[in-house]
Parts: sequence; structure tokens; C-alpha cells
Amino acid sequence: MSCSEFQRKHTWEKNRLSKLFSCAIDAILTNSLYSANEYVMVFHPLQFFLDAFKCRRPSDTPKLYINRRAAMEHRCEPGNDPDFKNSIFSQIYEGLKPRDRNSKCLDYRWSSRFDQWWECKFMSEGVIDQGGGFRDSLSDLSEELCPVTSDAALPLPFFIRSPNQVGDDSNIHRDVYILNHQCRDFTKYEWIGQLMGACLRGKENLVLSFPPLIWKMICGERVTWTRDYHTVDAAEVKLIDQLETMDKETFSGAGRIWSTTMTDGTPVELKVDGEGNPLPLDYDDRQEYCNKVRQIRMSEFDQQISAIRKGLLKTVPQAVFDLLTWQELEHRISGNPDITIEALKRSVHYDDIEEDCSTVKYMWQALEKFSTEDRSRFLRFVTGRKRLPAPIYVSSGKT
Repeated sequence: MSCSEFQRKHTWEKNRLSKLFSCAIDAILTNSLYSANEYVMVFHPLQFFLDAFKCRRPSDTPKLYINRRAAMEHRCEPGNDPDFKNSIFSQIYEGLKPRDRNSKCLDYRWSSRFDQWWECKFMSEGVIDQGGGFRDSLSDLSEELCPVTSDAALPLPFFIRSPNQVGDDSNIHRDVYILNHQCRDFTKYEWIGQLMGACLRGKENLVLSFPPLIWKMICGERVTWTRDYHTVDAAEVKLIDQLETMDKETFSGAGRIWSTTMTDGTPVELKVDGEGNPLPLDYDDRQEYCNKVRQIRMSEFDQQISAIRKGLLKTVPQAVFDLLTWQELEHRISGNPDITIEALKRSVHYDDIEEDCSTVKYMWQALEKFSTEDRSRFLRFVTGRKRLPAPIYVSSGKT
């Protein structure tokens, strides 16, 4: 590690520790913590703030009736159900609404020990939900929000594929989703934020394939065009940066106008004539043009981010965000996307079978040949979760 790198890391750690003590003092003064034992929270700050902001689990677990056949039909042909009423998302969202004046909305601030937020009755499937059905519903919900298959139709309007998924200029962050700036259903974005907060508090995952830019914005970290926006649209970053340094002769042949496009392809006119047509872009104005494009693109989904953060902050106190990096936030909400054999082995619990048994060895030999996507499918099959951490129980099968 170079001297400058060490200094940057030291400064970052010092600032983080300063935030920790500031948040701790505020919490102590606010909650009037007189017991000396409670000062031990300095050593476990994250859990302290989560516990200080928690509530009791619901007295009755909500029961949801979910028609997965109808949801699958909607996923295949979203155009037949433009209001996505048959989606898993809508069936859960509507099913959790209070049914009478005495019912209350779930606030998702319960302890991590509460590991089944609702009970699922899958219609025509005969499944008795003892936790597996609930986790299945979360996995189905994740799949609707951010489909794994790159050519599948999008069953929900909240997130769209990033330009990197179809661009040729990037070989990283190709499978990510971004927020849809045209979707104005902020109440549902807020609910998504509450689910994310519940996952942060507990042991479940809501797998959201966001680029680092989105996670940083949700976390409240500073983002920049050069360092972060390439994770969304590498081709646009390259184009704008080249345009800024382009010589006059090359620029004249480009025929640029005062217009740009949003991440979903929507055209935006930046300067227009009397008839509403975009003006030609002069060489001397290219710097102003580039700055405007950067500003528009970087603030494109600010309102949607704010709605998600509003939901998160209903579930998790701001102090928690002050203590987490964006990577930690992603892992606590969506799990670790990198499913290694070593990580899988650390998650396994053996019951009435030895680790060096030939059957177990064959299982690991097979899993070593699996791709990350195949390991995710295996994980969901045996645990209901798509990412780690997830407990895996291996038994002999003997009764």
C-alpha cells in the first residue's frame, strides 16, 4: 500500500469513527440511556442503532393468497396486464394492506429473530408455508423487479435495464438495472425501500441487481460522472468525455445538436428554436453542452431514489447509513452476488452425515463446475434464497 493510499484510508476510517461517536452521543441523549452496560454499544454500533429503532413483531402473521400461475402468465405477456395486478409484487402489496380500521400497516422494524414476515398460501399448489413459501415469495418478487434473463420482458415498471446491458463499450456491470425516471408511483418505491430496510435488519435477501452508482445514491455517498456513471452507461461517458476534448475539425463532422437522450432512450431537447426544434451545437458551446448532459443524467432518478430512501428511513435510522459503505449496504440487503465454493461450505450444516462422505464429495465436485448463476439456482432450490448468506442443511436422508 502506497503512502497516499494509506493516508486516504486512515482519513476515511477517522471520519467514520467520528460519525460513530457523534451518533452514539445523540442516541444516548435522545433515549436517556442511564445504564452503564448500554455504553457497550460502541463496540457494536450497527446492532445498537437497529435495536434502538425496532418494534415488536406483529401479533398475527399476515396470510397472503398468491396465484403464481397468473403471475407467470403476466411475466410472459406483461402487455395483457398493464396495471400488473397479477404480478407477485401486486399480490403481496395488496395483500398486506390493512383490511379494517383496527388493522395497521406493517412497519418492518422488527427484530432479526422474526424470520417470517407473512405466510403464503400458493393457490392450487398445496404448499404449507413454514418459512420456505415466504422466502420463495421474496425470490419471486426479486425476479420480477430485476429479471435474471436479459431478453425477458419486464413485468414491473419500477426498474429498467441499464444501457450497459445493450451497449458494446462495457464488459462490466452488464446485468444491472436502474430506476425508471418515468415511473411516478412513489408510494410503491417507498414500499420497496421498506422491504430493503427489513432485509437489512434481518436475515432475508431482496436481490436487486443495481450498479454501484445506485447503491451509493441510496446510501448517501457522493457520486461523480467519471468514477461512477460508467457503471450505468459507459458508452455515454466515453462519448461526452471525448466530445469535450475533440478538435474543431472532428467536431464539425459530427453534426451535434442541443439534444440528448435519457437512459431509457427518451429524447430531451436542451436548447430549441421558435418551432421547438433543437438548435445546432457550436464548437465553442461544447463544454456547456457536456455539463448539461452530465447534470441531467446524474439527476435523472433523484425522485425515485428519494422515495426508496424515505421507505428505508422508516425502517432503519439514519445513523445506520452513516456507518455503512455502499458495499455493506448491498450485501446486507441483497446478499453476496459472488457465490464461491468456500462460502457455500461455510454455510453448510451436516446432519447425520460426515463431511468426508463420498456422497458429499460428489456434491462439491458437481458444484465446483457450476457457474455463479447455476449456484444461485441451486441455492434457491435448497433454501429459497438466491444469494448468500443462507443456511444449507445436508442430511443422509435416513429416517
